[in-house]
Amino acid sequence: MTTPRPVFRAWRTPAALLMMNLALVACGGGGGSGGGFPGFAVAPAPAPAPQGTQTPAPTPEDTAPAITTQPSDTTIGQGVPATLKVQAVHATAYQWQRSTDGGTSWTDVSGATGDSFTTAAGQLADSGQQLRVQVTGASGSVTSHAATLTVKPWVATVLATTGVTYNRPYQLVLDASGANLYVAMGGNGSVYRIDTASGSGAEVTPGSSMNTPYGLALATDGTLYVSDQHRINKIAPNATTYSTWVGSSTSGYADSPAAAMFNNPASIALDGAGNLFVADLGNKRVRKVAADGTTSTLAGDGTQAYLDGVGTAAQFARPQGLAISRDGRTLYDTDTDSLCLRKIDVASATVSTLLGDCANGSASLVDGTAATPATLGYSYGVTVDANDNVFLTHAWDGVARVVTAAGEISTLRDSTGTALAFNFPIGVAVGSDGTIYVGASNGNQIFKLTLAP
Repeated sequence: MTTPRPVFRAWRTPAALLMMNLALVACGGGGGSGGGFPGFAVAPAPAPAPQGTQTPAPTPEDTAPAITTQPSDTTIGQGVPATLKVQAVHATAYQWQRSTDGGTSWTDVSGATGDSFTTAAGQLADSGQQLRVQVTGASGSVTSHAATLTVKPWVATVLATTGVTYNRPYQLVLDASGANLYVAMGGNGSVYRIDTASGSGAEVTPGSSMNTPYGLALATDGTLYVSDQHRINKIAPNATTYSTWVGSSTSGYADSPAAAMFNNPASIALDGAGNLFVADLGNKRVRKVAADGTTSTLAGDGTQAYLDGVGTAAQFARPQGLAISRDGRTLYDTDTDSLCLRKIDVASATVSTLLGDCANGSASLVDGTAATPATLGYSYGVTVDANDNVFLTHAWDGVARVVTAAGEISTLRDSTGTALAFNFPIGVAVGSDGTIYVGASNGNQIFKLTLAP
């Protein structure tokens, strides 16, 4: 028999009281100063908001343009362009302006509508010009400080060297630091390394002469490549002997997989992937030697002529000077007998004319642009600086010139405006600091070109 569990009423009381208390609270009753029953707190009603108080509106975003980095005063050498830059926030448009009267009046520079501006080739008469930029945004505009452009002439001094036997200096090449200049001395079969600060030099492969070293290319690891009559030699880093890499003592024309053959290779140029490009002068072609020695023809069909085109559909007159852009995409060829400067797009092997009239040009020198039109003499050496300005030597005219990335050519001049003169210049090299070296082949000298103080 199940005994019924007794039910105690005491436990119901608190629940009943709680329900009553809640009801009284809801009705506002319960008495007492605190409301409700003792022991049961009642939350007070929220205080009413003070009259006239409003939530503040969010601050609108500042969209006014502001310049964070001003364009700087710039000094350049005659014939070289200057690049000025500005940094700004909230900018939607830029317009560079020029003043030639000390800032009294300003004119817009046509087409100069970016956050950087590269001038035309600087000439001595341009020195003292001022440049500034107007920066426009959604809610106004601001004008930068004025930057002064200083153009200085070139001073050519003979690089006094010791320990070097001069005999027909041909191609020159600098190491990355600019501290060492390598010279192919074609007349005595030697390659020299010269300290550019002290002028002291020494033969790279003493007691191991070559035939007629002409072209030079220096790899980042210190490996030196030398074009030597019908072959390409290789000198390992810090080595004192050389070895033949491709080619032989016999002239000819052959690509891989046959044994590579060359015919008087002249200038050479090396890209960042280890591909060596060769101005194969006697074969009227530009060749490519891959890092593993595989040799192919990049452009030219062997005919001595002047024809733009792709690969072997193009023709060269006398490819002699060769240099490569810093990004490795473009080769520049002086094509000596054609009185023009050619360029080759490496990826597509497309040959085109940058300046000059290849077929009907006259052996004269006129500075300017292709539209002027500028004219070229017989160009020999060529090199490219860090800003892709192309430097040329005109051996028969005895001068050095520079071609800007925009295609404007200028002859390098001294403080009187007179062209610097050299005795049959061929080799040319440019350091990262802008110092230019020119080898005078017939004069058996190397000149160092710096800006006038």
